[in-house]
Amino acid sequence: MVFLPGVMSLTSQTAADRRLDFAGGLACLHILLAAAGAASAQSPRAHYTIGPNVQVSASQSSVRHYETYVAADRENAGHLIACAYTTGPDNKTDTVFYVSFDSGATWAHTLTVPVAVDPSCAIGPDGGAFAASIHDLADEKGTPVLSVYRSADGGRTWTPSPVSVEAPPVDRAYLTVDDTGSSFRGQVYVHAYRFSRTPPAAVLFFPGKDGGRRFENMLVSPATSFPKPWFFPGNGIVGNDGSFFAIAAELDDTRRNMSLRTDAESAPSTVNAALDIFISRDGGKSLVLDGKIEGVFYDWRVPQLSMPALALDRSRGPFRGRLYAAWPDARYGRHTQILFSSSRDQGRTWDAPKVVGDDGDAGSDARRNNFMPAIAVNGNGVVGVAWYDRRDNPDNLGYYVRFAASLNGGKTWLPSVRVSAVPHVADEDTRKNSGDTAGLTAGPDGIFHPVWIDNRTGIPQMWTATVKVGTR
Repeated sequence: MVFLPGVMSLTSQTAADRRLDFAGGLACLHILLAAAGAASAQSPRAHYTIGPNVQVSASQSSVRHYETYVAADRENAGHLIACAYTTGPDNKTDTVFYVSFDSGATWAHTLTVPVAVDPSCAIGPDGGAFAASIHDLADEKGTPVLSVYRSADGGRTWTPSPVSVEAPPVDRAYLTVDDTGSSFRGQVYVHAYRFSRTPPAAVLFFPGKDGGRRFENMLVSPATSFPKPWFFPGNGIVGNDGSFFAIAAELDDTRRNMSLRTDAESAPSTVNAALDIFISRDGGKSLVLDGKIEGVFYDWRVPQLSMPALALDRSRGPFRGRLYAAWPDARYGRHTQILFSSSRDQGRTWDAPKVVGDDGDAGSDARRNNFMPAIAVNGNGVVGVAWYDRRDNPDNLGYYVRFAASLNGGKTWLPSVRVSAVPHVADEDTRKNSGDTAGLTAGPDGIFHPVWIDNRTGIPQMWTATVKVGTR
């Protein structure tokens, strides 16, 4: 949840009483795609295998879930953690965490952090798990502070990790754990942003101590692109050498276009953002702004609001070490589309962005406002991007989850495929964007795991599926 002054909560009191037949979506879906034209450059034939849609939050099926995230264990293909925030009938907001030990086929709810939003989760070496939230203090201001938990048994049981550093109001935190073989193996990082205007908004960095058992220090990185800044931060990652990277959309607060509208006329008409790439090469002792993706048309409208995403190729393939970024952008026909760019020099410079998606020409008026990108790279170097796609939703509010893969480092993309069996249907009882994040990760077996929100049961719930990408 991104803090936006003056914008009222979009979470409703009740959910619509409807049931959609999704039994057909629970059968394993096999889709064989023949690549043609430009796509044939990477493979003459390629296929996705989509597993059944699984309800992550089935044990809490009567509670509304929003803003999900997911993490995989790089040493155990069956081990996953997913999280979201929930709202009950009294509008009380908590964060919840679920764990799976069978590759996402079944899930157990193991942690609730009360009065909290902005969940994040990570799995480190030897299966150690971490959970973070932004927790509202029980004071008259409801001050948002960072809350971190750790688990020595993979997410079955949890222990608080004290955050003793005095921080300003904090928003949208992300956890990252070094699970490489580097000298920083086991180091835990949290980054977030300060949402105040005085002092100005800034990126905050909390390096953990003693394997994430406590957090006693905070580094502050100020804005550099705009005199009146705001931030929409994205996730963090680690490279094979233990370098930490994070992405954040640095926004021009004088050009915000916050509204509930989806029409093209309300989209940003000019550059209003840059994507900042931060790096720490010393295990969290320092954090530097090391690169930017300039010239971004970032859409603040709530139905399209979502965070940028970052991934890195840790495979032994030809694109090892390459960084990838994805974000929602409205430069093409003022319709929000998913853009992708790559960097060969650890984020200092970036290739010209391109649209990930295949729903028409870039400037077509028929294009819908696609949003909520998540990106991951599997052990074979395959790049996967998942997003909320509105091409099949005439109201430009509902969505399906779609997935596309690249086998050549993002040069070209295979045709996209639906992952969700039924659409999320927007109505007066749902958040217009289902929260500000969605999840995508890849296990050591090469399988991708997108996690998303849809309301097929009549209540917004967490769902997942397995996605296998192969060629022949």
